[in-house]
Amino acid sequence: MAKKKDSGITIQEIVWTDNLVWQLLAQIELSENRVVLLGKRKKGENTSGDSKVTVYQRMAASVFPQLHSQNACCASLIIFYLTSPSCSLTKKYKVHAQRLRTTGEGVQSDVNGNISNNEFFECYVPADGPNTTTTPRAQCIWDEIVQQFQFFPVLHRILSSRPNVTPIVSQPL
Repeated sequence: MAKKKDSGITIQEIVWTDNLVWQLLAQIELSENRVVLLGKRKKGENTSGDSKVTVYQRMAASVFPQLHSQNACCASLIIFYLTSPSCSLTKKYKVHAQRLRTTGEGVQSDVNGNISNNEFFECYVPADGPNTTTTPRAQCIWDEIVQQFQFFPVLHRILSSRPNVTPIVSQPL
């Protein structure tokens, strides 16, 4: 039986520091990467023409320059895993985002006291984060989440508009 040939390259274990995570998130947010990985935000927006593999390699070269120079394929696979829905960052985001997707307790009345048949999202926070329309309760929840998970605002900006990640649906009464 023939032995496998040793490539001679030893890949060190990657310790995910906050700085590395911030670098990864910054790479995902770059428009030329975002449009390929997450799709177009606006109808008229053009795609870059790059494949996902090209984007993963570009991101790996930026986040892991030394590893990428030794083994571009391995570095790209690491980036691929980290941008997938099964990644722990995405899972943690989903857990925290769930707190912002509760309805406002069903049917409510308007400012004149007339009962409305509409359901309202009391804790809805836009992709860019809290704004003037954000309720104090939602702002408080947002602040608690950010205190527990510092990457939440960036992940919210990246993932909240993706229907397959955070569907906005009303809960049954």
